Amino acid sequence: MKSWYVIKNKGNDCIDIALHDEIGLWGVSASEFINELKSNTTAKSINLSIHSPGGNMLDGLAMYNALKAHPAKVYSHVTGIAASAASTVLMAGDVITMPEDAYIMIHNPAGGAYGGSDEMRDYADVMDKLKAGAINIYAKKSGKDSDEISEMMDSETWLNSSEALDAGFIDTISDAVGVSNKANFSQHFKSLPFNAQSIDQKIEKIETIKDYETFLRDSGGLSKGLATALSSRAKSLFRSESEPPNNTAMRDIANALERLKVPASL
Repeated sequence: MKSWYVIKNKGNDCIDIALHDEIGLWGVSASEFINELKSNTTAKSINLSIHSPGGNMLDGLAMYNALKAHPAKVYSHVTGIAASAASTVLMAGDVITMPEDAYIMIHNPAGGAYGGSDEMRDYADVMDKLKAGAINIYAKKSGKDSDEISEMMDSETWLNSSEALDAGFIDTISDAVGVSNKANFSQHFKSLPFNAQSIDQKIEKIETIKDYETFLRDSGGLSKGLATALSSRAKSLFRSESEPPNNTAMRDIANALERLKVPASL
């Protein structure tokens, strides 16, 4: 079994599911997900961990429906990112939790068609139906009306934990789990959100050049070589190797990373 997709039966009472890749295509297919889920029908609870950029919308809807149909209580948890189709799977949770440094993203279904004008119109109708299905799922969980959900999808909305809680997409905020060692899906998106509050909290903990280098690697998403080089150039911001840095300057650099669209937390 691949490490990014695991179902573990911990006995008759609990199943652990880790969904840590794309949905459909060369990632996790609905058929394998559903077949394994059906083989564990006696469980009373399911722990679902998600770190996924999304993927095939139809597969995502099938996974959602399979989880909702299972007799077990589902506890969904965003490990790093639940985007696009993965966010619909997340909504199958009876209880949904999310750490401070994770994100949910919802947007309109997208795809392509080949053929004449009739085929193009038919495909557009399919996209509208898929969107309506997703809207229904988000609305059931959040309590928001369909028009508001539709506008959020039109705008490709990113939600951090506090925003997701306020919007009704999750039930609780858990402690940060740190996902820098997990798969990075930044190549799937034009831009990623920037959690300024989380960055400020991490900046306050920087006390040495080594701490700053670690900050650049873990929070800025930089390679070890680039973080080391940038740290060397930034030594002028420190009064000495052991004294606290200029936090204002650190925030300026964090803001520069944000403008470059470097992932802040993923």
